[in-house]
Amino acid sequence: MPKGGSTINLDVASLLKSLSNIELDDLRNKLIYAGYATSEDIIELIAAVSLFIDDKNLNFLENKEDLWVELINHGYKLGDRILNFSKPELRGSDVEELQELLSRLGFYSEPINGLFNTYLAESVTEFQLNRGLSVDGNVGLDTAHEIKMLIRPNLNTSLNEAIKSISPNLNTSTLGYTVCFDIPNDEEYAEQIETYEITKKICLENNIISSFASEIGQDVKEENIINYVNKLQPTLFISFKKSSESSIAFFKGSFTESRFGNSMARKISSQLKIDMYGKAHNLLKNTKSVSLIFFGNFYQNDKLSTVLENILQSLNESLEI
Repeated sequence: MPKGGSTINLDVASLLKSLSNIELDDLRNKLIYAGYATSEDIIELIAAVSLFIDDKNLNFLENKEDLWVELINHGYKLGDRILNFSKPELRGSDVEELQELLSRLGFYSEPINGLFNTYLAESVTEFQLNRGLSVDGNVGLDTAHEIKMLIRPNLNTSLNEAIKSISPNLNTSTLGYTVCFDIPNDEEYAEQIETYEITKKICLENNIISSFASEIGQDVKEENIINYVNKLQPTLFISFKKSSESSIAFFKGSFTESRFGNSMARKISSQLKIDMYGKAHNLLKNTKSVSLIFFGNFYQNDKLSTVLENILQSLNESLEI
């Protein structure tokens, strides 16, 4: 049973044990290209293949040929082949990379699923038109190069981080940074009210404008939270998640990560003595602002003040000119 809870159709152990040494070497190479470490140990190889299938939601695979095709697809890097909309739809790691990068540049807002669909085709066309490129919907070397140059024009800066770290509404006045919060409705109503009041009070004391994607006493769908945050575009989005373990997560995809989020998470994890992780959680992946998720019980009133002080201090230090 994979970590996601669904069943893998392919009998990975039986398949791998039936492969020749040449096929096993080929399999290891394909896994490496797809970003999965392997070894000579057959048990570890089975685990790597199962993880690949689970990570990429490939539970429909039924035989060796299906597996080989998907390993090839997920071994591509952006620019290795020409991408365009076709039937059946192209899929693979290069398509996922394209989606992630166009998302960072503000041209793509649909799910990052590795499929070259009509939404992605429209985003490519819009990007080409915006950049004065040949508008044909094809992602060849020229378009791929333009995207990569915008994401990282030099070693120190990237448009990715400019978009992900600073809100377009941010001004230079004393009270300018905005932080949006998503707080669980896990306490009594009176305690929830107090949680929101504490949050607003501490934000004001730190010259921060606070807003809330969550509502007291109501469960808000994740999709609605994402839409609200993307409409508001705060400087920082903080989501608190109830968990038995304490950690902090920032956005990290297969090919890109939020360096600003990484930097903030590193500071906060050091201050609070908690683990930090790069994740492609839905909230981190689909919100346009810098986003951090706190797992644990940090939203509870007896811990909230300390956590907020650390968050807002780190934000002010990170954006200080």
